[in-house]
Amino acid sequence: MKRLSALFETVAMVFLAGILVTVCLQVFFRYVAGIVAPWTEEATRYLGIWMVFMGATAAVAQGSHIAVSALVDRLPDRLKGGAGLAALAVALLFNLIVFLGSLQLIRLNWEQQAVTFPVSVAVLYLAVAVSSGVSLIFLSIHVRNALRRKS
Repeated sequence: MKRLSALFETVAMVFLAGILVTVCLQVFFRYVAGIVAPWTEEATRYLGIWMVFMGATAAVAQGSHIAVSALVDRLPDRLKGGAGLAALAVALLFNLIVFLGSLQLIRLNWEQQAVTFPVSVAVLYLAVAVSSGVSLIFLSIHVRNALRRKS
C-alpha cells in the first residue's frame, strides 16, 4: 500500500508541475508575446482538479485524510476502536456514493467537449471516479487492519 500511495503522491506532483508550466506559459503568452492563449487557463483547472484528487487518494492510503477527532479523543479507550471503525464505515459509504455518482457524471458528460481544447469534460469526473474508487480499496484495507488489531 505504501508504494501505491507513493505513486499517487508522485502523480499529484506531476500535475502540480503541469500547473506550473501552464501558468508560466499563460504569463509568457500574455505579457511577453502579447497574445491570449485561453487553453492555458482551462488546462490549469483540469490539472488542478486531478492534482487534488490524486493527493487526496494518497492521504487516504496513509490514513492522514481529514478527520475530526475531538469527540473520539474524549471517549474511553475501550470505545475508541469502535468509533474508529464507525468513521471508516462512514468514509467507505461516502466514497461509494461519490464513486457511483461520478460514474453517472462521466456517462452524462462524455460527449461534452472542453471550451478551449478537444478533451471531454468527463475527464474531470474521471479524476473523482479514480480517486474515490481507489480510496474504497484503501479504506477497505484500513478496516481489515483495524479488525485484525481488535481481535
